[in-house]
Amino acid sequence: MKEDRKTIGFIVIIAVICTCAIVAVMYMYPFGAPEEKINWNLTLIGTAEKVVTFDELKAKPSYEGYGGFFSTVGMINGPFKCKGVPVEDLCALVGGINDSNTLGVSAPDGYMMVFTYDQVKGDFVTYEPETLKEMPHSPLKMVLAYEQDGAPLAEDDGRPLRLAIVSEDKLLTEGHYWIKWVDKIAIRAIKNQNKT
Repeated sequence: MKEDRKTIGFIVIIAVICTCAIVAVMYMYPFGAPEEKINWNLTLIGTAEKVVTFDELKAKPSYEGYGGFFSTVGMINGPFKCKGVPVEDLCALVGGINDSNTLGVSAPDGYMMVFTYDQVKGDFVTYEPETLKEMPHSPLKMVLAYEQDGAPLAEDDGRPLRLAIVSEDKLLTEGHYWIKWVDKIAIRAIKNQNKT
């Protein structure tokens, strides 16, 4: 009987300590634990060159829309609700982009895609998520996303920055456009192919 009382007393003490610890954490962080500091730089190259930190990027006006993608073997991802900075706005920080330019977007793992001016403006073929049939769409926006479905990107999804093609519609685009871990965006002049 004495041992039972000791055990109950011990359990009560542990419960009180745990409760106090939880209350202390909630008092220190009333809205949850502080966000993890992300140390990531994005290099923008145009007529000028600029390095933007992750925090500076998040402070810029954002755009939210839906988008997802499918792989070459037809694996569907999304659509997700993505939040990020429009790529056109980032281009404007280093002189802007026009129809005599292409846009190179790259990541530290060596992956790179080159986009036309029309693609930067939203010219992509879009697909219906259930059937993968081509579908019409409302205007598309190319964004450098840092949130997916209301949370920071997961590492496997390209944390902290991923290129995304989004719209008001729930749609898909081809997966090779959705570049993970973006750290460089470079505006380049189209070389004249007609030499005389």
